[in-house]
Amino acid sequence: MYHRNVTIKNILLFIFLLLPSFLLADSEINDIYIGDREPINSPIPQYDPGSNSYPNPFNDDQIILTIDKDNYMNFVENILTPGQTEMFETYPETFKMHVYPSRRSCAVPPEVLKLTKENAKLTDEGEGLEGVVGSIPFPNPSEALHHVWNHILRYRGVNIYGASPFYIVNPDSSRTFGAGEAIAINYWNPFVENDKGLQGMLMSKVTHPPRLADASLLVIESLNAFKTPRRAWVYNPGTRRVRRAPDIAYDYKPSANQGLTTTDQFDGFNGAKDRYNWSFVGTAKKLMPYNAYEFHETNIEETLTPYHVNQEFLRYELVNVNIVQADLKSDKRHIIPHRTMYFDLDSHNMLVEETYDDENQIMAYREFPIINFYDQPMCLSIHSATYDFATKRYQLTNVRSKDIPKIQWRLSEPHDEKMFTPEGLKRFAR
Repeated sequence: MYHRNVTIKNILLFIFLLLPSFLLADSEINDIYIGDREPINSPIPQYDPGSNSYPNPFNDDQIILTIDKDNYMNFVENILTPGQTEMFETYPETFKMHVYPSRRSCAVPPEVLKLTKENAKLTDEGEGLEGVVGSIPFPNPSEALHHVWNHILRYRGVNIYGASPFYIVNPDSSRTFGAGEAIAINYWNPFVENDKGLQGMLMSKVTHPPRLADASLLVIESLNAFKTPRRAWVYNPGTRRVRRAPDIAYDYKPSANQGLTTTDQFDGFNGAKDRYNWSFVGTAKKLMPYNAYEFHETNIEETLTPYHVNQEFLRYELVNVNIVQADLKSDKRHIIPHRTMYFDLDSHNMLVEETYDDENQIMAYREFPIINFYDQPMCLSIHSATYDFATKRYQLTNVRSKDIPKIQWRLSEPHDEKMFTPEGLKRFAR
């Protein structure tokens, strides 16, 4: 009887010792809530169109909570994703998440909203769609591929020109630096005619490192990968020749990526969807990298730290996300067998992706911190960060920062569509 009473006392003592931490965690979560949408539809007063800066509209916001190695377990079952948990467990001394008030600031041009009335129609097993060009294709999404298409066809400008660097950072702080330049036409918007059945056309070239300089790419992406697969060409500066490149799709890994990401991971996800079974997991509240203005306004050199970017400058908010899972079909091949994607309910951007191997062991965690480029307006990521757990390297691509000239999203002089040809690619590369 004595031993039984001691055991009961020990259990009760254990419960009472743990209870305050659980109550504290519940209290902290209750302090975080998601309010009504307050989209920023025009530039804020501090914005200077002549600079590369996007001043923070929420500069007075204070940190509600910091999650680190000491308290992250309190949030694993509710507001953290498996990838975020893995980041805490892999980098306990450096990884942290500053949680701020949730500001549902995302907006799109009013012309997009005017065109958005009802869901488009998926065709050819989800590889194509029929809908009102320039609208949000699925304002009332109910299927996994609705969310994927909303992300792919979200408003991203019209006639675009810009340059952005990329970095691969090793655990010992050494890094690879690269840079490129690109021009593009997006067709899914209210401001250009789209009678060609296209998503868009893109030409890009590497400008650094010198050994890859002028290695260039042309991609023409249709609205139906089943009927009209992606067309791609590459220009090789060594041979000065342009050749078709049908392999630039799916899990092709460009050499500049050093094996860290695949072609269809560009911009979160792009291209054909036929190699996966897609399922909608549900809508949940998760902490996501959001309104990352402070990071955008910080010198790039301060943001690049070993293992992951400098978390002091990232902002996380509680966000309603639609969670989609992609599992490789048994008769298909892809080096990423399983993927989990988290799409913002408001802006439709993919904010986080986690990739898994055949044994469902996590391989990589990816983040896409967004801001509202309020001169458009539109919400897009300021970089794509891929954290590879096997090598402890990370890749930062499509970097947008006050250190870099702004992307021009709507050129006053539209691109000549005749540029987007193999001959045009050769001229662009030179």
